Amino acid sequence: MRLNLMAARRYDRFTTALLLLLLINGGLAQAQAQEADPFVIERADFRLEKSLLLLDLVVDSQIPGYISIAIDKGFPVPFMFEVEIRARKRYWLDERVVSLKQRYLLHYQPMLDSYVVFDVNNSERRYFDDQQMAVHFMEVVYNYPMLDIKNLASDREYYARVRYGIDADKLPLPLQSSWPWDDDWDLKSDWYEWQVQSPG
Repeated sequence: MRLNLMAARRYDRFTTALLLLLLINGGLAQAQAQEADPFVIERADFRLEKSLLLLDLVVDSQIPGYISIAIDKGFPVPFMFEVEIRARKRYWLDERVVSLKQRYLLHYQPMLDSYVVFDVNNSERRYFDDQQMAVHFMEVVYNYPMLDIKNLASDREYYARVRYGIDADKLPLPLQSSWPWDDDWDLKSDWYEWQVQSPG
């Protein structure tokens, strides 16, 4: 009986140590994975066509393996970019003048052997032969209409900012984690800022 108790205690210590080792290794792996940003804004700017501000945006994406697998399995993975135009205030929080979110859903359609990018804002679909081509389509944005520059006051200072990433709030239910510390899907770039020229 005493031998069985000692063996049980050794087993409990071994199990505890093994669990701690797995947790430590998992934490290190997650920290290493987070060192490389999966989404980086390479360039963003406005161009003026007549009085309309048009957004040009270029993103560098390094899609993590588990997200790529989810796409290949047919899950609609939500991507997005957010753009804001803000007016600077000297003694208070900057005022958000314009806020826009462009949303996409990317998934694999096995019956068509194609990757589908669904533009949620415009209800349009585009089809690609491989995942990389589909991702590249979302990474490069040209001539995206923002607003008429006449809506900006000439005596105020404005700046714009944009970020790109996974729209974690719109994930399909099977991809949503029930563990509050396991939030590997909430991946977004840092905000990229630039000055906006006021109408003269």
